[in-house]
Amino acid sequence: MRNSLLLLAGLAPAAAFAQCTNLFISEYLEGTGNNKGVEFYNPTASPINLNGYVLQRWANGEAGMSDETALVGTVAPYGTFVLINGQTEDVDLGGGAISPACDVAMQAYADQLDNPYPAPTYMNGDDALVLIRNGNQVLDIFGKPGEDPGMAWTDDAANGYIDVGDGAAWLTANQTMVRKPSVTGGVTLPPVAFNALLEWDTLEVNTWTGLGTHLCDCGTSGLVAAPAPLNVRIFPNPAEGGRFTVEADGSVDRIEVYAATGALVRTERPAAVRSVALDGLVPGTYVVNVVFTTGGTVSHRVSVR
Repeated sequence: MRNSLLLLAGLAPAAAFAQCTNLFISEYLEGTGNNKGVEFYNPTASPINLNGYVLQRWANGEAGMSDETALVGTVAPYGTFVLINGQTEDVDLGGGAISPACDVAMQAYADQLDNPYPAPTYMNGDDALVLIRNGNQVLDIFGKPGEDPGMAWTDDAANGYIDVGDGAAWLTANQTMVRKPSVTGGVTLPPVAFNALLEWDTLEVNTWTGLGTHLCDCGTSGLVAAPAPLNVRIFPNPAEGGRFTVEADGSVDRIEVYAATGALVRTERPAAVRSVALDGLVPGTYVVNVVFTTGGTVSHRVSVR
């Protein structure tokens, strides 16, 4: 296996000891089926615009990035941003196998729904995640890129925290993991070994009620109540001729359209109406954020032809 320090060649770590200064991963959810997500935390007193921020997945010990998602939106001071698996319906894989939809109750916490498969929130317990900014600056690492830990990284120090089938507790599979309050910055260099319990606390599988708030010594985001599901329909998708309609079950404050690069290309303010037609978009792939007057956001991926 290649040294994982070399695998990230060309990527620059954030400044050493840069605490309470950069976005980092605050919660990791690897649940049953496609109940998967990642929460990010802004440890600063200023909003963070996510233009240029990308979450990468390094799957199954591969010596490079497997897939990635550009994050879109803004993270409030001492606030969080939640990326949730975006599969909204069961997918028949053939031979009787089904890829299940992500639980709608979990998706209701999303500031952004992830791209279709393959995407970072299709991770399993043996996949590493890397948060980067502006193409090459590493802000945080979850796991150990380039290492295949077996089924998951574990609590087994004697075997380098990987799963060797000796009954060690899986930590990164079938778990929700929350960053300890004492952690005030991300991991910017691949670890020699990923000892998850140094920086993470563990919760039971399919626990997502803590999304939207994070306790941190930098400052604590405000507590939020569990949101009601917000429904958005975008049709046709794929859209022909650069035109599609957005319908929402609630009053809409604004609709934000982002290019696949994360650049904001359109903002519409529909005066709280629930159906809006957008046109004039050039062919490409877009992320459409529908922001409700209640403050909730629903994100959809739209292909324009």
